[in-house]
Amino acid sequence: MLRTWTDRIAAGYLIVIAVLVVWQRHRVEDWHTILVVHALLAGGILALDRLPESAPGAIRVLRDWYPVPLFGILFKEVELLAAAIGDWSLTGRIQHLEEHIFGGQPAEYLSEAVAWVPLSEYLHFAYISYLALVPVVGGIWYATGRRQAFRELILLFSATMAISYVFFILWPVDSPYYLLEPPGEPLAGNFFYELVHFVSDRGGARGGAFPSAHVSIACIVWLVAWTRDRRIAYWLTPLVAGILVATVYGRFHYVLDVLAGVALAAVVFSAYRSLTHRRAGAVGDGSFPEGLPPTA
Repeated sequence: MLRTWTDRIAAGYLIVIAVLVVWQRHRVEDWHTILVVHALLAGGILALDRLPESAPGAIRVLRDWYPVPLFGILFKEVELLAAAIGDWSLTGRIQHLEEHIFGGQPAEYLSEAVAWVPLSEYLHFAYISYLALVPVVGGIWYATGRRQAFRELILLFSATMAISYVFFILWPVDSPYYLLEPPGEPLAGNFFYELVHFVSDRGGARGGAFPSAHVSIACIVWLVAWTRDRRIAYWLTPLVAGILVATVYGRFHYVLDVLAGVALAAVVFSAYRSLTHRRAGAVGDGSFPEGLPPTA
């Protein structure tokens, strides 16, 4: 059940964006290619969902794990579509609101106020570790046979990314990473600082700032771990806290991006819990239907 809903979310996202591209085709370069690729990917996902459990092991692994690389690849498409059809006015509104609330841009002055290399290196390490959160935590559960926990994580990851990407495309926000000078000495030139900037220069997507996907996915991983495996959640706590701070400290996001990321994770997770409990109540005997176990 969880895997089926993940497939529907992933295929649904591809279809929604394909429809959007056709609607705005006069503004999207090479829209035919995007349409064909999205149609093929959506069809492939729906075909994977229909495969029997007796399918070869490699195919079953692909069926279980494909959302992680899929949404990673689609992140670069966000930049293309946001530039073509997005309304970028939210960038200025967020900047003005932060000026009003904080008397300036925390993304600009935080690293200047606390220019301590050990802190900077830890925060940049936390920021880059975001890329490993779902593969590592999901991999532990997958390898140890905890498939329900794994599928719950992949489902919520997919839902959060799909919602974020739609927002990035329609209402893109230009990150401080592209608008401000990067933090200078003594923070620049150190290992994790340089690693993060190397990856961000090549893998970032302009417009994908609000809500922060780093924050929303980190919170989703932590929330699933908290309900499924408290030991992992305890280990994740300082890392997730570091990600929340690093997004602003490293001039990657506005504070409001962080708050929106936390809010999105909370909404997605709460909606999922509400749905599971409603479906459990519908069974009538107090048990949970197949694929929808209790999350507490």
